Amino acid sequence: MSAVPPSTRKVGLITCVFLVLAIVVGNGIYTNLGLQLLSVSSNFTILALWLIGGICALCGALSYAELSSLMPHSGGEYYYLSRIYHPALGTTGGIMTQYGGMIAPTALASMAFAKYVSGIFPSCPPTLIAIALVTVITGTHLINLGFSAGFQDTITALKFLLVGTIIFLGFRYATQSPTIFLPTSSSLKELFLPSSGVTLLFCYYAYAGWSSATYIADDVSSSRKTVGRSLIIGTLLATLIYLSMNAVFLMSAPSEELRGVIDVGHVVATHLLGAHGGNVMAVLIALGLMAGVSGMIWVGPRITQMMGKDLPALTFFDHVSSTNVPVRAMLLQYVLVVLLLLTSSFKIVLVSSQFTLICCQIMTVFGVSVLRKKQAAAPDASQEIFRCPLYPLPSIIFIGVSLLALGYTISTNPLESGIGIGVILFGLALYPLFRRG
Repeated sequence: MSAVPPSTRKVGLITCVFLVLAIVVGNGIYTNLGLQLLSVSSNFTILALWLIGGICALCGALSYAELSSLMPHSGGEYYYLSRIYHPALGTTGGIMTQYGGMIAPTALASMAFAKYVSGIFPSCPPTLIAIALVTVITGTHLINLGFSAGFQDTITALKFLLVGTIIFLGFRYATQSPTIFLPTSSSLKELFLPSSGVTLLFCYYAYAGWSSATYIADDVSSSRKTVGRSLIIGTLLATLIYLSMNAVFLMSAPSEELRGVIDVGHVVATHLLGAHGGNVMAVLIALGLMAGVSGMIWVGPRITQMMGKDLPALTFFDHVSSTNVPVRAMLLQYVLVVLLLLTSSFKIVLVSSQFTLICCQIMTVFGVSVLRKKQAAAPDASQEIFRCPLYPLPSIIFIGVSLLALGYTISTNPLESGIGIGVILFGLALYPLFRRG
């Protein structure tokens, strides 16, 4: 039997689930806890907020699963918003997603990688480390689709072997009992304080990426079913991992030593394994962060490529190599990530990018209701169509929590929110230019 040509190869459910997990379980798991402890003190509150974040992400995944079943094509929010509302909104959504969901998170994960590596090798400049990481992984994904899928599966499997090891060591050697997570009257009060809303933002940010498989739908076999299933399975597994990892971190190291710390994993590993073992584990955590960087570098250019199919000014980026790689779009993303690494701080990138992504996801999830109304009089064209269970409850939960997240972001980070609004207005202003060519 002859080999399958690179241009016709497809990826399956396992690769899609791995992709979702690789991007969702990224730098957030190793960095957010230290920042969250600046706002809340109760261990119960921390885990409760991570669970709420997971439920919200699952509601979004269920909504996107229906959209991916009805519109099984690459591009994610760009494609959905263009077809449901208007191409102008889709173009804006594409720019918002590219910045908030791919370029900025790639820079963030690279910064986190550099933070762990430079903590062990202080003589290495963090920015140079981050740029080197992005350069190497971009070069890897320029080879072909099959190699990208195999590379992504391999480093994601290694990443979660590491996660499993940390969870095992934590529950076995942690110095504190799981009883520290039992609710008390004070912890229940804290859960409803404004400070918990700020903490929930970090959880919300950490789950970003649950929609990853929608960006490569054209490269997925049986995409009507596979993409949606991967979103749901990946989000459920990510929620379980986040709850387990944060429980291990809180049981393994005193909160005082974790509070305000970015490289939380290094502190926890040092408590579990000693100074030498902590350094070894920090290196492994840094390698685990590569999986998230790799996933975003792989799928991000598919958004630009899809925009190039529709918009005359971007047809240059519609080009795909003989090995099914959008080389030009990938190189554009590489340049933008490097520019962000050279010019922006961790907090500005994190908050401004997630502000735009939340806005985009709210419009997309609401699109389920719009699409159902448009298609109310039409019978199902396929028996494979997935319908969001308990509709419209998942959409209501997701949109409600997302609006709260936007409100907290604006009130607590006005500068970063302003940058996010600027990105949205920039996208709207560019549409007429893109359309004319």
